[in-house]
Amino acid sequence: MSRSLLITLILCVGFILYGCAALEYADGSSKDEIEKFKMSKDKMWNELKKARNENIRLQDQLRALDKENQRTKDEHGNRIKELRDQNELLNEQLIEVKEGNQRLTDENRALAKKLATRQGEYGAPVSESYELGKCLRGLKIKVLSGDGDLNSAREMSKRLKEQGCEIESIHYASRSDFSQNTVYSKPECENKAKRLVSFLGVDTICKPLTWPSAYDIIIVTVNNP
Repeated sequence: MSRSLLITLILCVGFILYGCAALEYADGSSKDEIEKFKMSKDKMWNELKKARNENIRLQDQLRALDKENQRTKDEHGNRIKELRDQNELLNEQLIEVKEGNQRLTDENRALAKKLATRQGEYGAPVSESYELGKCLRGLKIKVLSGDGDLNSAREMSKRLKEQGCEIESIHYASRSDFSQNTVYSKPECENKAKRLVSFLGVDTICKPLTWPSAYDIIIVTVNNP
């Protein structure tokens, strides 16, 4: 009886173990395939985790670059503002200098006129215009515009012709940034050139003619000669 019971128990255990094995492989997968699937799943999770970490790292780098780019923009903006402010200040100073220069020029002209008037009151000749034409007679004189406007040269030529001077040519100077009337003369005509400068007034200077020229005296004019 006991032997029969033992055999029965052994058979039951065998059937149970066989049933479990049958259920485990019911989908047709082998044990190796199931192990490979588990490994593949773990690998996928690891790859996903790596991708997430890489994404976080790249986002951090992108935020850092954006921050640096904004800092650079702010620095450039501040520098541009500083340069603009400096430029405005320089422009204001330049305007003040120009106004001051014009004011001094006007004052000098007014003083020159007042001086000429005083000389006339005391019987002294207002200028040497009464003999200027005679002094410059026979000299070849050329008048050039030194301010880019030929009218200044024309006005000077007209003024000298009224005093009996002979003007042979009117043209533009090689540059147009002269600030005052300038009389260039050859060495042998220096004294006569000085007399011309005296006639033209305080806004005129005298310089030697240092380059070869067919003219004895060259007058470079500015506005209101």
